[in-house]
Amino acid sequence: MPLKAIMRNKGKSMKPDYLNTPCANEGADDVIALLKLCQQLQSEKDGRERPAPGTYSRDEDEFADRIRSACVHALQLRQLLPITTTLSAIGAEMERRGEISVLPGEDYAQKALARLTVQYLSSGDNTQ
Repeated sequence: MPLKAIMRNKGKSMKPDYLNTPCANEGADDVIALLKLCQQLQSEKDGRERPAPGTYSRDEDEFADRIRSACVHALQLRQLLPITTTLSAIGAEMERRGEISVLPGEDYAQKALARLTVQYLSSGDNTQ
């Protein structure tokens, strides 16, 4: 069964530009904005200037390093949130077709990923 066919949900194809959905971008932007505000407030409290996240500085302290690292992780949400949403839709379709079984409390995305991993990456001669 081609993956493209699985991605159809109730007769409608998945949005082709799923990596740039407003939800993922807004979520990542909100987290980054809050992290920047947190850094600004902490800098005011400490009475010191810190580099903006994403700006390299030799004077970066542990707090600024943690903020920068958290911002990088938040940017990864732009890719991970839409992928998880799409994988959930694939999982729901796989369950509808009887290819997987999802119990209450289990996650469609994780079940779909496990099934696809076994199907495509579990051959004995597979090298990565």
